Amino acid sequence: MNYLYLHGFASSPQSRKAQYMQDKFNELGLKLHLPDLNLTDFSTVTLSEQLDYLDRTYLQKNEPLTVIGSSLGGFLAVQLAAQNLLVQKLVLFAPAFGFSERIAKALGKENVTKWQQDGSREFYHYGLKRNVNLQFQFFIDAQKYTEEKLTRSLPILIFHGIHDDVVPASLSEEFMKRRSQVTLKLLDDDHALGNDLESIWQDMTQFLAIN
Repeated sequence: MNYLYLHGFASSPQSRKAQYMQDKFNELGLKLHLPDLNLTDFSTVTLSEQLDYLDRTYLQKNEPLTVIGSSLGGFLAVQLAAQNLLVQKLVLFAPAFGFSERIAKALGKENVTKWQQDGSREFYHYGLKRNVNLQFQFFIDAQKYTEEKLTRSLPILIFHGIHDDVVPASLSEEFMKRRSQVTLKLLDDDHALGNDLESIWQDMTQFLAIN
């Protein structure tokens, strides 16, 4: 089994959760792959390009894969599982379900229109620790993807904070209701899910049978 961790939007493999998880896997003698989803240039990246990269890099080896994803990384993990049967388990941290709708709601109609007119818009990049322009093509492309693309059943473990003001926990609850083999753990936490990583890790090791 190969293990893959997908970081969130405007983040990097150096994020706190990514590094924590990699350290924990290392302690067990397991390799956790942490690809940089910014690819060559965050300003021109799209979900389609990220998914193509992940498919080329990790799904052409014909080996089973467990995918762990945070926020947008969780949304991408679901898309990978929808596309390829080699993805056999998912662990999702506050997955960004309804991704393009969340962006539209967060920005508001006027700002989305301005983004389209200008061709790009500044977003704060947590990995680079500065504002970076992102092309409107990112939003256009994102609208092609939905969690509803995942129609097959596979074991999925979701962690979601009840105080998440970025992606409501209700979206994970709805996702679980429509699918079998989904375990949802609601935590007293926000979108970052950083309050008790040790408890999360303990639940993960049981789910993945790697302890």
